[in-house]
Amino acid sequence: MESNAISLQEKIQKLIDQYTKDKKKLASLEEENATLKEQSLQLIKQIEEMNQTQSGSSGRIKELEKQLKDLEGKYQELQQTLSGFETIAGNAISKIDSIFPELNE
Repeated sequence: MESNAISLQEKIQKLIDQYTKDKKKLASLEEENATLKEQSLQLIKQIEEMNQTQSGSSGRIKELEKQLKDLEGKYQELQQTLSGFETIAGNAISKIDSIFPELNE
């Protein structure tokens, strides 16, 4: 009977030891889980901030591309206007030259 009691006591002690070991492991895993959860939240926040930055940058790029297109259109208009002035100036110089003899002669 005494051996049964000792055997039972040993089994109970093993269960207590296993419970203590498992409880420590559970606490460690809960701590690791909390750390990983915090890291995940920080990473999600960084991703959201990057997405907002990219959205803002994307909008800014589209705005700048529109401004560039507008400026290119104005540049073409100015070149056409300048070309017209050159034609008018060339015609005026030709008429003036035909009216007045060249001064170098």
